[in-house]
Amino acid sequence: MGRLSKRGWKFAQGIALAASIAFALPLLAQEPLDSNFAQNRASTEAVSAADENTGSLVSANNSGEVGAQDASPQPSAPQSGDETQPATGIQNTQLAVNPITGLVPVSAANYVPLTLKQRWRVYWKQTYFSYGAYFKPVMFALVLDQTTNSPSQWGGGFRGFGLRVASRTASGMVQGTIRAPLAAALHEDVRYVYSGRQSRKRRLLYAVEYSFLTYNDHHRPTLNVAKLVGYFASTAISTEWHPPQHSVARYTFVNGSEQLGLSVPINILQEFWPFFARQFTHLY
Repeated sequence: MGRLSKRGWKFAQGIALAASIAFALPLLAQEPLDSNFAQNRASTEAVSAADENTGSLVSANNSGEVGAQDASPQPSAPQSGDETQPATGIQNTQLAVNPITGLVPVSAANYVPLTLKQRWRVYWKQTYFSYGAYFKPVMFALVLDQTTNSPSQWGGGFRGFGLRVASRTASGMVQGTIRAPLAAALHEDVRYVYSGRQSRKRRLLYAVEYSFLTYNDHHRPTLNVAKLVGYFASTAISTEWHPPQHSVARYTFVNGSEQLGLSVPINILQEFWPFFARQFTHLY
């Protein structure tokens, strides 16, 4: 293993050590990272309770018992509340990482931009503490690298596969670490926002288009600069532990473009994920 490779593996080991130390940080938080579904359920129950109270108010008004209701007012669910409450549910569930695509999906309806605290939580979950953070590196290492014996210097077998998985995983961690603060500075959303469209063709085109675009805090389309920089920068850094390249610039451009291209089918899968999930549920 060359000089650059040894130096690079030390760099990768440093990332792994930092990830291990960071594993304890969410445990110190008062609110667990995986409480989204419980919060969403509580939010749904609150909406149901509000609806029941509203129904009781209407019944009382119709029966002439308005005075009794005024003496003991009940919480109502006005039209504005119908808009606010679902937004809270979306705000909670948007922090869930898809275990296959590794993306954090959110509905376009009642869009709510991420706060800095939520960005921090999404970064840890999407980069380290979710199945999606490791499923893609394993699959890409197996399908794209191991089958083509790339790089050939790492050989085949379990050792070669292990090196390729470690390389893909480290690259993903570097990419996420670069993207998160840059996206926050540029007010870019790091989640996948569903199109909300009905036509399959339009949804397909949307998924391709938003492999290069994202939304800003005002829910307006913008070039996904943080994603692009993260892909190409992490590819350039990965040359530190890869075998020596004849041209680092060419390697960075080719492999960074490959990473960007792979995001297209991932986005398509995420856009149609509810359909695939229903089909899978019906099978089992």
